[in-house]
Amino acid sequence: MPSSRKPSRTTAASPVRPLDAAKLRWNCPAAALPFTSTREVVPLRTIVGQDRAIEAIRLGARIKSQGYNIYTSGVVGTGRMTTIRTVLDEICTEDVELHDFAYVHNFRQPDAPVLLRFHKGLGRVFQRMMDDAMQFLARRIPQLFEEDSFQSSRKVLIEGFQEGEKTMLESFDKKIRPAGFVLGSLQDEDGTSKTEIFPIIDGKPVQIEQLEELLQQGTLTLDAAKSIRTAYDTLKEELVGISRQSVRHMVDFRRKLAEHDQGAVQLLINTAFEAIRQSFPRDRAIEFLNGVTKHILENLDELIKLIHSRAASAGAEEAASEEALRQFFAKYSVNVVLDNYDSKSAPVIIETNPTYQSLFGTIERKYDMRGFYVTDFTQIKAGSILRADGGYIILNALDVLSDPTIWNALKKVMLYGRLEIQNLDAQFQLNTIKPEWINLNVKIILLGDPGIYLALWGADEDFHKMFKVHAEFDSETSLSDDMIGHYAGFFALLATEEGLLHCDKSGAAALIEWAVEFTESQEKITLQFSYVADVMREASFYAKQAGKKLIGRKHVHQAIEQRHRRGNRADEEIRQQIRKGTLLIDTAGSRVGQINGLTVYSTGIVSFGKPARITAAVSAGTSGIINIEREVEMSGAIHNKGVLILYGLLRSMFSRSQPMSFTASIAFEQSYGGIDGDSASAAEIIALLSAIANIPVRQDLAITGSINQKGDIQPIGGLNEKITGFFEVCKDRGLTGTQGVVLPVQNVTDLMLRDEIIDAVKKKQFSLYPVARIEEAVELMLAMPAGIVGKDGHFPDGTVYAKVQHNLSVLHQASSKAS
Repeated sequence: MPSSRKPSRTTAASPVRPLDAAKLRWNCPAAALPFTSTREVVPLRTIVGQDRAIEAIRLGARIKSQGYNIYTSGVVGTGRMTTIRTVLDEICTEDVELHDFAYVHNFRQPDAPVLLRFHKGLGRVFQRMMDDAMQFLARRIPQLFEEDSFQSSRKVLIEGFQEGEKTMLESFDKKIRPAGFVLGSLQDEDGTSKTEIFPIIDGKPVQIEQLEELLQQGTLTLDAAKSIRTAYDTLKEELVGISRQSVRHMVDFRRKLAEHDQGAVQLLINTAFEAIRQSFPRDRAIEFLNGVTKHILENLDELIKLIHSRAASAGAEEAASEEALRQFFAKYSVNVVLDNYDSKSAPVIIETNPTYQSLFGTIERKYDMRGFYVTDFTQIKAGSILRADGGYIILNALDVLSDPTIWNALKKVMLYGRLEIQNLDAQFQLNTIKPEWINLNVKIILLGDPGIYLALWGADEDFHKMFKVHAEFDSETSLSDDMIGHYAGFFALLATEEGLLHCDKSGAAALIEWAVEFTESQEKITLQFSYVADVMREASFYAKQAGKKLIGRKHVHQAIEQRHRRGNRADEEIRQQIRKGTLLIDTAGSRVGQINGLTVYSTGIVSFGKPARITAAVSAGTSGIINIEREVEMSGAIHNKGVLILYGLLRSMFSRSQPMSFTASIAFEQSYGGIDGDSASAAEIIALLSAIANIPVRQDLAITGSINQKGDIQPIGGLNEKITGFFEVCKDRGLTGTQGVVLPVQNVTDLMLRDEIIDAVKKKQFSLYPVARIEEAVELMLAMPAGIVGKDGHFPDGTVYAKVQHNLSVLHQASSKAS
């Protein structure tokens, strides 16, 4: 019975035409390289392609306000370090204000060294002037104590004191003689002598303790002994009073003697410090000089002892005395921890191996004679952060973040603008010191990837306060004649600086084509110059081996091939498994529910593509589409998303006028590792449609591309590797002329295929089919019209979609009965 429905179109669009060979690769035009060799080209000495990053770095480097540190993100090889150095070299001479920092002894609180800050270069001057002054004093003070004039005036004081003591005792002695007593010296058991009163008995002085003995001998009567004892006690009290007066005289004498010595030394100190005081009239320097003066004068007795000890010693003792004298003057030294005497511009410090000590400084320790750790202000050492004061320090983000102590300390510097030099284990150490903190003006530049930047922005609430400038480096830029010219200049620079061979026109063109191929786009060229430089270095090596004077296209291709060969062990193993039939891939015939997808593998420097068999099986049920990889936890999130999109696409196409119930499973066969990405979703939907409609899929074609819920084919990455991988399998089995790859139309401008594949396309042995819609891919892969839905919601007979629609209805009925 004839159908009453109005016939619908069966074909989604005009047949897809294979690509012309001219579209499979971009070739550098000869006119863009107006030279015979790069010797004729001016070397490139400017940064190109990174205008946005350069503007950001200049902004951050010039703004002096707090928080304008710079985070530079980008992939390796984009020249971040070179760009940063170039920009900073321009800026670091602008309005430079540098300082010197020094630590000196704190005479009030010895465990808290005092910080002195000087204008650039004056720290060393102050240190040298103090050293000269101390050397002068160390030499002149001993000489002073040996000068006749000094000794004479000192002798006058001493003799005056001695004469006063003698007069006082003689007067007392004269007073007591009429009473039968006399003064004399008595030696104690410890050898010290003291003045004592002796009664005179029978013309001889005797000790008061002998009275009892004389009484027993009958030499004295009891009354006489009592009289002598009474008189003795009275006179003894007077002698004690004289002794007290003598002590007061002694104290006064010592004060006068100290004033005499200090006055003489004070004149020397004033002379030594006069020039320093005039050169450094600032409060802190003057305060330090006053502290030194006071400390020397207060410890003059110790100094005199050391001077006398050195004068009286010889040999090893003399050396020890000399060291003791040196240690006495060491506390008056100046420890310049940052010296910018020779600096002409703001410092740019690159810290390649940061540790806490190398960044923030340290306080060194040494053992004393007792075996204990000791330290003082002279052991304070600066780190890179302090050396970068007034300038910039460049750090790798991973290096900084790998040690939490570094990151936390660096945050304090950026948030508060101050540095505290302290050891990490200071809290567990005795005899430690706490130097005064330093106000800093340093710009931190971190190098990292965008992922670290975003992670820190989200996880650290202070990050946005510390890094207000983000300099993003591009990994590629638009291909233009200017960039081609810049690359030629880059080749000239590399040859000049590294002694490589220059490139002829063909060699330069081949290197530029590789730089374009690296971006996976005919419209872009990479800015990862370091990778291109590596290829040129290797090409130069092969050219030299061949005895050539210039790098040609042949040498560049050899370098690229050898580079691939060095990393293609896995590629060769998989290829061999396909040849043997261990890894099942069909390149001829057709089969229901089976399709050739394309995957990319990476071994680091080398990436390669290989076909992968994807299968689908369908039955009645209500489970929908089962992603086998997901069930066994071998599927990534993006791949899972792609499979879920397939179900949405099927509903939008076939479930508007009828319900849809079925169970289907999709799997990457012989896949024993993880699967991720959605570039196989177009292959998966076609395999699923084939399984539902029971229409075989062509095995001489492979397909790559992702798909959305509206049936649009979307672009993917790794296209050149994927096409190459399937081509190699077809070539190993023999090219038939029907084999080829279906690819997203948006990826056509990404094609940079090998000459071998282009030649096969020219000979019509291999084809590439660009598609924009799923219907185009279906018609190519299933060799049958896809079908366009009519106004009644049905597809015309004899189309893929009609069979799919019919079989879905059958599956739904079966599923309903089963439930």
